[in-house]
Amino acid sequence: MSPNFIQEQLSLSYVRSVIFRTGFRLSSPVVDDHGIDGTIINPERRGINRVDFQLKATTRYGIGPTGISYDLRVEDYNRLTLDDDVPRVLILFIMPDDEDEWLAQSEDELCLRKCSYWVSLMGLPVSSNSSTVRVSVPLANVFDQSGLHDMFRQLIR
Repeated sequence: MSPNFIQEQLSLSYVRSVIFRTGFRLSSPVVDDHGIDGTIINPERRGINRVDFQLKATTRYGIGPTGISYDLRVEDYNRLTLDDDVPRVLILFIMPDDEDEWLAQSEDELCLRKCSYWVSLMGLPVSSNSSTVRVSVPLANVFDQSGLHDMFRQLIR
């Protein structure tokens, strides 16, 4: 298996674990042809109770004082900027450079390293770049149980 495939599967495991541990639901498209890897559903909310997401896993990123810099393909960026009834976010799973550090397990724990963060790009201008757009993902937007609730509060009024 390629490292990219393994990264993708580990990042999906991380996201699934957070979603289900929070008591939310996950819906995944059969075919990802619109840049949406899944939909997070909050069964406790009335009205709009879902957020679509695109998931990326990477070992190539930069960290500043308030955010993570990541080069996103223009096509993916432009899809995430669309203003739609259902909010869309980018979930970025950052991973160690060393593949041997991606996953650790023992009889006491299963550990996926490092962390996922989220950002909404909705409403930003479409890019005319030829290949990538550098996005900043706030370090404050950790994709964990608390962060998932925060995401819904911020994106759905």
